[in-house]
Amino acid sequence: MARATYDQEIAIIGAGISGMTIAHELAQKGYTRITILEQEDRVGGKCHSIEYKSKTYEMGTLIGLPSYKHTQELMAEYGLTDKGPLLERGFFNKHGSKTSQIPLDQIEAFTEQFKRLPNLLSQYDCLKEPGFLRLPEELCQPFASWCEVHDLTVIQQVYMHYFSTFGFGSVDEVPAAYVLKFLNFDNLLSFIEITHMITWPQGANALIKRMADRIDDLRLTCSVQYMELGSDGRVRVETNQGTFYFDHVIYTSSLHHARHLLSLSPAEQQLMELVTYERFRVYAYRVEGIPELSGYIPDNMSSDRKGHMMAWYYRWTDEENTDLITVYVMENEDMSDQQMRETVEEELRKLGGTHIRLYMIKQWEHFPHVNSAALRAGFYDQLDRLQGKQHIYYAGEIMNFPTLENCIIYAKYLVNRFF
Repeated sequence: MARATYDQEIAIIGAGISGMTIAHELAQKGYTRITILEQEDRVGGKCHSIEYKSKTYEMGTLIGLPSYKHTQELMAEYGLTDKGPLLERGFFNKHGSKTSQIPLDQIEAFTEQFKRLPNLLSQYDCLKEPGFLRLPEELCQPFASWCEVHDLTVIQQVYMHYFSTFGFGSVDEVPAAYVLKFLNFDNLLSFIEITHMITWPQGANALIKRMADRIDDLRLTCSVQYMELGSDGRVRVETNQGTFYFDHVIYTSSLHHARHLLSLSPAEQQLMELVTYERFRVYAYRVEGIPELSGYIPDNMSSDRKGHMMAWYYRWTDEENTDLITVYVMENEDMSDQQMRETVEEELRKLGGTHIRLYMIKQWEHFPHVNSAALRAGFYDQLDRLQGKQHIYYAGEIMNFPTLENCIIYAKYLVNRFF
């Protein structure tokens, strides 16, 4: 397909980290006619920082890892430091008592399995590349099955602590490719050792806000209603703010929603319908008396414990006392909002919490992905063949896993490949 030329008009749908990175990379190459359309009234997507008593707290993206080199490069370019509040953590059982991450009787097995892990992971070079193209069969099976094949039962539990906590679902169900893309060996080691995390003193969305300041044509509360290639070779984009015409469109938002916005064949429609999500909640509570650290509750990370608190984040404890924490919960469709809230508050009381007051809730359609059968059937290879069709391209969370680093990597890859 023909590459874009620098004087063409390019629209980016979505003002999260993917959209902003694409705009940045296009500008670096010399493109000047760039428009970003965002349906919300703010930039940032799942980077959603709030202010409380003059401090930032995270209702979406929580932390970055020392291994996030592309993220740190952008932060340096936009004058941001990664030295935010320190992160301390502990592990607790469902009764509120402190426990260890790895039971003493499993330490020997963990050590043996952990030593084998680097050599095992080194055979999956495909996961080091942007995207999920040409996956081997064994990475399409659920992660728990992959662990069983390789006798990594203790390692599986450690992976669960950091995968499930952040709203990515159950390791019993999610394909291994996703888990290992997120928790490659360096990332897993960062979590285990708790080396210096990126905690953004001005909030996780500070980078996106600064990137947005350089965009000449950013349109908020602009909801896309339909897109199609016209007879003149330009993409007609209908929105609630009018109809626009672009030479190319880069779509970074939900593929699940995209199927209603695009002129697709039946096969393409079915492809988009394969995308599923995890329903994830972040509660902000004012509370006193709980341990002043970030806590994990592994007992609550299995599928049958949805609706229970998996973890909490106690931010700014190294600088001053604070009474605001954020709590992380996978939605339970069989529980009402009130029941989930009562469950969370009871668990806070078990941890010693008093004067518990809800501050706010954020609900997310989190972690777009497909199941093992769709991966085996070549979902990503089929999706890749749609890149550039009707002058529309796809980036965003589903393409390379929904972390800042992986979204940035894929955004750069897309621009270098097609523009």
